Amino acid sequence: MFFMGSTNKKNKHMPCSACKFLRRRCTQDCIFLPHFPTAEPQKFIAVHRIFGASNISKILQQEIPVDNREDAVISMVYEATARLRDPVYGCVGIISAVQKHVFHLQSELNEALAEAMFLRTQLSDALSLPSLIEGSPFTPENHEFLHFQKPSEQNAYANASDALLLLPEAADHYCLQGTEVLPLPYLDI
Repeated sequence: MFFMGSTNKKNKHMPCSACKFLRRRCTQDCIFLPHFPTAEPQKFIAVHRIFGASNISKILQQEIPVDNREDAVISMVYEATARLRDPVYGCVGIISAVQKHVFHLQSELNEALAEAMFLRTQLSDALSLPSLIEGSPFTPENHEFLHFQKPSEQNAYANASDALLLLPEAADHYCLQGTEVLPLPYLDI
């Protein structure tokens, strides 16, 4: 005897969190199924609150190629989570804070590189003196010839690019660190 229920059990799958939240039957070709698993309902809830389920469905079906859908969902989840945490600025507030931090670090780096260039120039000038004769006012015991002055702030920014030429190992070190992608710990997605 053939039972209809036995074939349906083989084809059943866990509903996605979108269909579970919307209380509808989840099919194999559900647009939300690959992106919103049952184990992570908070993702869909956040996106649904900000964008709405029908808008998400339209975006995924009509506007985004299949290969880029996962990236689009990750972006929507990030934006929705940020908007729920900061209703006024959303992810723009986070981006602005990170940009300010990068600008501050860049100015510190420029100042440090300019100071290093200045010190290197002072040292090379001191070492290139014709000769250190005993009794000369420029003897190492006197230490006046190694008197370093901190460059002015304006000079520091003007010479920062020159410092990269004089200190290539430092520039490589800082440039390599700048390409590292760091996660934002305060957004749990």
